[in-house]
Amino acid sequence: MIECYILAGGQSRRFGEDKTLFPLKGKPCIQWVVEQAQRVCDRVFIVAKEPKKYSFLKGIELLKDILREQFALAGLYTALSHTNQDKVVVLSADMPLIKGELISLIWERSKDKITLFKVKDKTFPLFGVYPKGVKSALEEYLKGGGLRVMEFVEKVGYEVVEDVEPFSYAFINMNTKEDARIILEML
Repeated sequence: MIECYILAGGQSRRFGEDKTLFPLKGKPCIQWVVEQAQRVCDRVFIVAKEPKKYSFLKGIELLKDILREQFALAGLYTALSHTNQDKVVVLSADMPLIKGELISLIWERSKDKITLFKVKDKTFPLFGVYPKGVKSALEEYLKGGGLRVMEFVEKVGYEVVEDVEPFSYAFINMNTKEDARIILEML
């Protein structure tokens, strides 16, 4: 069974408003991600500080972050604490160009380590497969004051998937209004 956890707990500082709800061709950004995840995953969850604001989405389950702090690793910790599966797909809610084919590809390539995409020398820690077994290392990292996803990933070790063609365009995060303009042209 493939469980997918979409992390929607960011603060959207650079965007200036809640980017997960920003409309792109008539749909909120997060809905684009959800629809692609639903194509290939058995269960889809949204992890957020305020999950009720996503109640308009159908066929998903809403989870409130376990930790009070608002950062990506809090969402990852919630996902790993919630699942009963050996591994889960983790996606960022601000990547509306994600494709189900990429989710399937990384799932099929994943083994025992964290598995992430690497595109043009950039690794994407919030589009990957995380084994439940890294939860205790994540707890230790968080207790030590760690906040950075990539720092945690590097600490515990990971593998990469690099052959993403013809989907390399799918890795644009919507962090600014300019990113939104570019994404709109590609949708």
